[in-house]
Amino acid sequence: MSQLFSAIARSVFLYCGLPLLIASPTLLFGQIKVMSYNTHYCVGMNKENSLKEIAALIKQTAPDIVGLQEIGDSAMAAELGRLSDMYFVFGPSLGKMDGYGDAVLSKYPFIYDGNHSIPSASSSRYQAMSVTIDFSKKSPELGKVRLINTHFDWLKTIGSKQARLATVDVIEEAFFQGASIPTILTGDLNARPSSVELEKLKKYGWVDSGEPGTHKTISSTQPTHQIDYILYRGKEDFAVKSFSVLYGVLSSDHLPIVAELLLLKK
Repeated sequence: MSQLFSAIARSVFLYCGLPLLIASPTLLFGQIKVMSYNTHYCVGMNKENSLKEIAALIKQTAPDIVGLQEIGDSAMAAELGRLSDMYFVFGPSLGKMDGYGDAVLSKYPFIYDGNHSIPSASSSRYQAMSVTIDFSKKSPELGKVRLINTHFDWLKTIGSKQARLATVDVIEEAFFQGASIPTILTGDLNARPSSVELEKLKKYGWVDSGEPGTHKTISSTQPTHQIDYILYRGKEDFAVKSFSVLYGVLSSDHLPIVAELLLLKK
């Protein structure tokens, strides 16, 4: 457990302070702390169950919302929510609550918008889920923000690359046909920052909260590159206060990431 709490957080400050952000005609409506973590089904690098360690890390980090990937079933999502003192919802990849999928945790009430199967060229199945969170209890000015959480196909093949590219279109069709609200995306995208997948996401308007900077999220023992992200939709809606990789956390084969986003109004 001491190893868990000795994690090193490396932060990248993209703005020099609030005066820059709230200068007219921009208004600062509030701050949202976002965490994304591929939990590896709560199996740590010591091959032991790490669910309690992950829940303790979430409580220590104190995010407003969390996107979790590789959750074993709905019971695992519920236990993480209970131990973290957060609302939760499970997004099944196999269409059933006793199979694997992803999850969202939130300090604040939300509406579950649903989830959709996404393309895969591997034997694994994946999904994209969405919730609309009401942040009015945190700040009346914040209002509602949408969080999309997902896990892209993982193979280093042409088929999987095309599946990941097609997933970008599925997310667009599934979640952006109605009224637009500020939106955040968390996920293990199985693609590097310079990849065609990230390029396509950016063409749709997604912004990587970790840019500029070089970050490494896998493997947790000897991280070499980034495949885990917190993105946001619309440069006019958000600015980034900080982005951190929690180096040294060995509760999964991935490293957790945290972004502090400032919600703006032009």
